[in-house]
Amino acid sequence: MDASWTAAIAASSAVVASATTGWFTTVAARTQAQLNREMQGAQLRHAQVEHRYQQRRQAYAEFAKAAGVLHSRLGDMVAVAGDSHAFSLLLDEARADRTVLLSTMHVAFLEGPPAVGVAVRELYETVNGFWSATRRLNDAMHSGNPAHISEHRALMDRRRIEARASRDAFVEAAREALASSAGTPT
Repeated sequence: MDASWTAAIAASSAVVASATTGWFTTVAARTQAQLNREMQGAQLRHAQVEHRYQQRRQAYAEFAKAAGVLHSRLGDMVAVAGDSHAFSLLLDEARADRTVLLSTMHVAFLEGPPAVGVAVRELYETVNGFWSATRRLNDAMHSGNPAHISEHRALMDRRRIEARASRDAFVEAAREALASSAGTPT
């Protein structure tokens, strides 16, 4: 009987050891699976935040570039104000640039946050004011009235300076928005 008891105890010990090992293996596998799910979730959230950041950054950059291109084109128009042919050629190009600015303005505005939206609107309005003042200056140059020309040149200069200041304000608002959104879900 001693041998049968020994065999029974040995068999029971083997079953308990196997069950215990199986239980610990199951717990370890579940824990590992949970950790893997959490890690994949964190990686997905990080990728989403990074994608959102890059999307916002690109929208801001395209808007700033479009504003700069139109601002530069308007400067070229000021240089040829009074020359109907040259002004007309640049005006056609400026109209295309203005269309791009309007399109990129909508995208940058939608990207937000509100402070950037305000800066976007302000930059668009000041560049648009520069646009109008440049066209009025050209018209004044054709009038031949020196006082009228001087008045419109001064207005155009103010609008140009306002547009530059608005560009700087937009860039600062965009930088702050990008810095605050880097690494945090938006």
